[in-house]
Amino acid sequence: MKTLTNLIPNKHVRFAGSIIGIAGYVRQFIDCKSSVDGLWAKIEADNNEIFKIDFTQFMYALDVLLIIQEIMIDEDGAIIKVTNNEIN
Repeated sequence: MKTLTNLIPNKHVRFAGSIIGIAGYVRQFIDCKSSVDGLWAKIEADNNEIFKIDFTQFMYALDVLLIIQEIMIDEDGAIIKVTNNEIN
């Protein structure tokens, strides 16, 4: 997978195949503290026909969410969704 060409949708990459699209899809599964494995299990169990992602794309999506401060990683390594009042 070429990361640069798959970051945003374009005429060759559908929204569901872009990392930005996948990040939005992954974000909907983060409701409380969860581990990477737990979150991945939720996504695998979803069986979504539009978003067919592999673990590498999932990790890139988590990176994007972390960079844009939609999620945080606590001291135990759990993923937490950031709410508006938590942003400094």
